Parts: sequence; C-alpha cells; structure tokens
Amino acid sequence: FNAAEVQPDTHEVLEAGVYEAVIVSSESQAMKSGNGMGFNFKFEVVSGPKKGKTVFAWITFEHRTSPDAQRIGQGQLSAICHAVGVMQLNDTAQLHNLPLMITVAVDKKDPSRNVITKYAAKPTTKPWGR
Repeated sequence: FNAAEVQPDTHEVLEAGVYEAVIVSSESQAMKSGNGMGFNFKFEVVSGPKKGKTVFAWITFEHRTSPDAQRIGQGQLSAICHAVGVMQLNDTAQLHNLPLMITVAVDKKDPSRNVITKYAAKPTTKPWGR
C-alpha cells in the first residue's frame, strides 16, 4: 500500500442545515439483532460550499418486535420517495442520483456523526437565495 497514491479520508461533520443532495449508494442489510432489515443510504451534497461531502442514513424497513420503529422507518423511506418523485419502489437504486433536500443535524449522542432529520423535494430556487 502506497499512501501517497490514495487520498486520505477527511470525514467532516456537516454543520446543521439544509443541503441539496443525491443518494449515491444504498444497500439492504439485516439488522444485527436479527429482528428485521433496513437500508444504508449514502448521500452526497451536490451544491453549495459543502459540495462533495457525504452523509449516511440507516432506515429501518422491517422490524419484527417494534412496530413503531418499522412505522418510523417506512415513513422516512416514503419521504425520500416523495422528495424524488419515485412512488413505486422496487429497488433502492431507483432513488440514486435524484436531487432532494436533506435537513442535517449533529448527532446528540455522538458529535462526530451527522443525522438526517428531514427529506424534502428540491425547491425551484436554492434555499440560500442564489
């Protein structure tokens, strides 16, 4: 391994705010507890001063022991689908590279991480007025 040939990981926690982003990758995964499954999404900011930065989100899709966790997760997935205009989802890859707005916060339990608190359609004008 020659470190001079690879860009170092420069993970940066984003400031709380609203960002235009796209989903660049997604993966379905069983929960560690064995009680269900969900999706890991990787979002990339596509405009503004933080362009190129990434944010990750886990969305619970199925939870056998917590109907509330399942309801919340499916509501989050529905918000993403509505934001990008995909109403019939067969594969999370259908959500890739479609612009949407994400509201990002710093995780209260782990300030080295971000959490996405809201997904919305991209407005016709940019939120910062340019």
